[in-house]
Order: sequence, then C-alpha cells, then structure tokens
Amino acid sequence: MLAHILPGYLNIPVESDADIEAYLKRTGKHPDATIIPQGLAGDSSSNWWGNARKYIVSLLKAWYGNAATGDNDFCFNYLPKVDPKINYTHIGMIEAMNHGKIKGLWVWGQNPAVGGPNSNGARAALGKLDWLMVADIWMNETAEFWKRPGVNPSEIKTEVFILPVACSYEKEGSISNSGRWAQWRYKAVEPPGEAMPDLEIMNLVMLKLKELYAADSRPQAKPIIDLNWNYGEHITADAVAREVNGYDLTTGKLVASFAALKDDGTTTSGNWLYCNQYSEEEGNKCARRGTVDSHPRQIGLYSNWSWCWPLNRRIIYNRASVDLDGMPWDNDHPVILYNTAVKKWEGDVPDGGWPPINQAEKGAKYLPFIMKPEGLSRLWGYDLVEGPVPEVYEPWESPLDRNLMSGTKNNPCAFIGAFMNEQGEPDQYPCVGTTYRCTEHWQTGIMTRNLPWLVELVPDMYVEMSEELAAERGIERGDKVIVSTARGDIKAVAVVTRRFQPLIVDGKTIHQIGVLWHWGYSGMAKGDSGNILTPHVGDANTTIPEYKTFLCNVRRA
Repeated sequence: MLAHILPGYLNIPVESDADIEAYLKRTGKHPDATIIPQGLAGDSSSNWWGNARKYIVSLLKAWYGNAATGDNDFCFNYLPKVDPKINYTHIGMIEAMNHGKIKGLWVWGQNPAVGGPNSNGARAALGKLDWLMVADIWMNETAEFWKRPGVNPSEIKTEVFILPVACSYEKEGSISNSGRWAQWRYKAVEPPGEAMPDLEIMNLVMLKLKELYAADSRPQAKPIIDLNWNYGEHITADAVAREVNGYDLTTGKLVASFAALKDDGTTTSGNWLYCNQYSEEEGNKCARRGTVDSHPRQIGLYSNWSWCWPLNRRIIYNRASVDLDGMPWDNDHPVILYNTAVKKWEGDVPDGGWPPINQAEKGAKYLPFIMKPEGLSRLWGYDLVEGPVPEVYEPWESPLDRNLMSGTKNNPCAFIGAFMNEQGEPDQYPCVGTTYRCTEHWQTGIMTRNLPWLVELVPDMYVEMSEELAAERGIERGDKVIVSTARGDIKAVAVVTRRFQPLIVDGKTIHQIGVLWHWGYSGMAKGDSGNILTPHVGDANTTIPEYKTFLCNVRRA
C-alpha cells in the first residue's frame, strides 16, 4: 500500500544499505540516535525506534523462517533495495509503465483507470504492459481498459486476467480504522460462483510460485524458495493474525508484547505494532465486543471493544496529557492519571509505563514522545523535502500569475509527471476545478454503480457550478455540459447551485467547478470520470496527487 515502508513503519532498504546495521544508521532507527536536549525537567528519552533491530529481525524471521539466521543477516538482502531517485508511488508507477519499465501488474480491489489522476494517461500506460491481473468483485475500468471508447482492442497487446474475489461480507478477517482499531469481521454469506477471498487466491498463487521456483538455481529465486509459507492449501485469516502477532520460537507460544521481541532470531512478528493483538490467554482480541467503558472516569475509550495498536493504547503519546506529577491537564476527562498511593497509572494504557517525571529518579525521567529520539514533540518537519517550515504555494495550474503569500509561485520540489501531462493556462482554462464524492456513490463507483437502487438515486455523472457562471455560459440546470482541461474533456449533467459562489482573488473573479469522479465505462451506470481532467502532479514528500485544484473550462454540450 505504501511504497516507502515495510510493516510497522520500518523503512524500505535502499541500494546503499549493505546490512541491517547500515540500514538502521541511515534511517535514524539506531540506539545511538538518542538526543537529550538540555534544560528540561525530563532527562531521558526512550528513543523507542532504537528497538528497530528487534522489529526488522523478527519480521524477517516471520517471512523466511529457518533460512533467516545471523550468519546471513537474517535474509536482509532478500528484501528489494530501492533506488532513492525513482518514484515508486502511484503516479511514478504509471509513468514507469508508460516507459516500459514494468512488465506485469497485479491490481487487487483498486481501479487506477479511474481512481488515479490523469485517467487517460493511466489507461494508455496499461496498454504498455505485457500482462495485467485484476482481482475485483465486479468488472471495472482497469480490467476493461482495452475496450474503452475510442480504442481498437486489436491494437492492445496486454494480456488481461480477471479473478473474481469475495467482498467484505463474504470473508473473514480484520479491518482497521484511522483510530488504529483492529476489528474482526466474520463471514456473513458464501461468495458467489468461483469467487474466493483474495487471501485464498494469494495463497494458491504463492504455492504455485514456490513449486515453479523449487528447482531454480538462480540467486533471484532464493527469496521465493526460502519464503516461510506454511499455511497449507486452505489458508485462514486466523492463522495470518497469529503470524502477524508473532511467536517466541523457544517456546512455540504467541509473543505477549513487542517488548518481548528480540534481535537474535528467536522471535517472529509480521508487524511489531500488532504484537499483543492475539494472546495465549485471551485469543483474538480484535474479536472483543465489550460495550462497557472500563475507564475509571468513563471518558468514552471503550477499551474492551476490539483492539488498538500498540498494546491496546487508545490515545498515543498520552503521557503528554498530564503534568510533571502525572496529574491530567483536563481533570474532567483524564486520558491517564498517576495514582501516587499505589504508584500506578490509571485509565488508558500509558505510552511508556515509567513514573511521572517529578516522581522518577534522576536519569530515569522519561520524556513523553517516546518515538522521537529527543523525546519531545516537533514544530519542524525534519524530513520534508522542501524544508522544515510549511509554505503556501499556488497549485501547478493556477488562475493567478503570482503567489500572494511569498515570492515563489509553485512548489519547486513537487513531482511533475511527464506522460500525457499537458499544463493548462488561464487564458484558455479560466475556471478552477476540484474533485470530490457524492453521498450515493463510493470511490470509482464499482461497488455502487452496480447496485440498482443507488443507480436510480444518482444515474448520471454531474458537475456543480455557481448560478453566476451558469448564467455567463448560458447553462441551465440539467443541461449536458463539457468540462475541459489540457488533459482531456468530460461530458456531464450541470447542477447549478448556490453551494458554489464566485471568489474574488487578487482582484480577479474566479469561478469554481465541482467535479465528481465515480463514473467510468464499466458497470450498470456509465459516464466520464472526473479524473480525466486532473494532472499528474504530486506533493514533494508523498506524491499525493493534486486532485483538488486544476484549471478547466465549461461549455454547453
């Protein structure tokens, strides 16, 4: 999902990482990275990332089992080493496909032909692949890119494989939310026809790959041959949950906490943050459904409903919510508080079980931000490509000829794609477009445009505009309109509304157009996707696409 990290927020190795030691030093996840600022009440930092060696070794042991030993650096060199100069995110991947650098692509439950920026470019890049595998609950635009409007299928060389998968209600497993809760869901019904859970498909594919590579003597075959893949023919989500939690290999029992993980090859964990989610005593904690708030002040944590990483801690850095004596800043809603009578924290699982700074011995007064080497919160983003202080830039396509906030108009470090990524100018495209969702449809529409009742509610692709812009262009409510950018055109139904208002910016009247992106050429309800209009531009640090501001124009169809 994220091109720059391994499970548990461990960094991806780069080409210069000769071994685990070099990797840890480069990433700052080394015990020597601890920095203690002077003049503070606290005098110690846990620098919890100093334990990263335990986590990467336990991960490699989970993946490679008996093949991972101290003599071979626990198969560290089996991991792919990325080139820091190459962009591996969604936009970078599409650009690499266009240049012929990617031969085959697996797409699991995603739809880049609609969901990514510059959809026309993504669809064209799919045609540069040798093969494409799509696993989804319905046919989608990515699976059918070769028969989209205006294309001759006989000219597309990509071989496409479609695997029908079970939807979320047709399989068992965990889901997680932005609050870090991991909740277990059970199968409600059997999947139809030949569909099966993607976990089972991955297992069968991997078993076949191991069979095919078994007699291969090439070095690049070793990571497949040595992979610890022992689920049998019928894999279960429960077995994977146990493996993600991890085992103590000296006892064969589940690891009780990430504090028990070791860097000598005697423990495994598929994700150190998920240690404690499955225990010998309680079983699968993600399946808990306690409806009573166990917090002593009942502030609404409901800690016995499911499980939350790490260690079921519901609020991270919660020792920052108390003063130096362990008393909460918000006495009415204390996340944690220190009971001096019994010398114990109460409430949420404390983010570090040390006593409060004023109650601790010298040399053990631990600062609250345990994941930072210095133990403190940060005002500056150390690792930001364009510098530590946030700055406001105009988007790549802007109706303005200057930046009202500073002397630099655009972010000089932004990722600008080179493939089918023409830049529009305000004289030809004077309006500002922005993409968003409607209530009745979801993401690229595959899960909703195949449901008759939702299609009946919202059958057509539409765009929104102000009454003033509509009057200026002679557009009435319900008219078919064409919205155009330098990348392409879409046809949609006009919704004229006072939700949109003209803006006065730098003395200019700026009109906005709201563009949905749930439609495509597959499914029950068809229409143009709003992402045909958006550019291949990403922010400087994560390459998150610049969906929300681009230059466009509108006219009656």
